[in-house]
Amino acid sequence: ISDLIGVGEPKKISAFDVWLFDKNDIQTVTKVIMSKHAFNDPVISQRLEIRGEPILAEPGKLFRLETATLRMEGRIVDVSYGDLPLPEDSYFQRNTIELAVYRK
Repeated sequence: ISDLIGVGEPKKISAFDVWLFDKNDIQTVTKVIMSKHAFNDPVISQRLEIRGEPILAEPGKLFRLETATLRMEGRIVDVSYGDLPLPEDSYFQRNTIELAVYRK
């Protein structure tokens, strides 16, 4: 979990990390999947950019992470947002992602 909005349970996730660790590489590669609100809010997106490349959560969106010996391909399959009295499209009700990892 990269970022939360609001208080209480269940947690309202507005951004999360997808990362690829390769024991043959000194660097772990990270992307940050963000809600529309987090992505479009300059304060939030700038704060999260230090964690990894920002990606707007949209159905059909493709992304790739690469290390020295691995390649991970991801696809955002489905996104739905919660409807509590918080900013519109600010936290995920559901976010389905397919990931496939290959050796280079």
